[in-house]
Amino acid sequence: MTAKSMLRIATPDAAHAMDIACSDVESAVGLPVRAEFQEIESGNLIIELQLGDETIDTPHPSRLASAINGAVANIEVLSSWTESPSPDPHPRRCPDVLGVGYEPLPPVAQRALDDNLPTAKWDRSDSSWHLAVPSVCGGKAIVGMSSRGGYSHRFTTHDVAALRCGLAS
Repeated sequence: MTAKSMLRIATPDAAHAMDIACSDVESAVGLPVRAEFQEIESGNLIIELQLGDETIDTPHPSRLASAINGAVANIEVLSSWTESPSPDPHPRRCPDVLGVGYEPLPPVAQRALDDNLPTAKWDRSDSSWHLAVPSVCGGKAIVGMSSRGGYSHRFTTHDVAALRCGLAS
């Protein structure tokens, strides 16, 4: 496996914001784009994107970020990096697993399910991040939930991978 070109972008959170952002970025750089993780905070949607894939030799992510900043008005590139392959994470126990269709889902869980994308949301009322990871167990949709106190204790894609491994076990 080769290194991945990654971007972290911000855009106003609105209907279909993720799909629109991915399409705009893809048009600006001419490479396939895949969303890996999203955060919702104060009316903004922050998305971690993989540019290209392992079979495509991509320019350095900072060059791609410059192209996006020059071509797309409603997207701010927050960071760019090359991510090296990492070993499989150790499965992490998921403290709360919700069955879809059995009970009303919290908004962050519903958003993760609707977008089919791990989603974190900052909740000012309890000063914590809430992470929802959609998955499937026994053919039924589930959403694994976790939370962390403190603004600087954000979730990462590594946390998502560990929760997914825990949900699968």
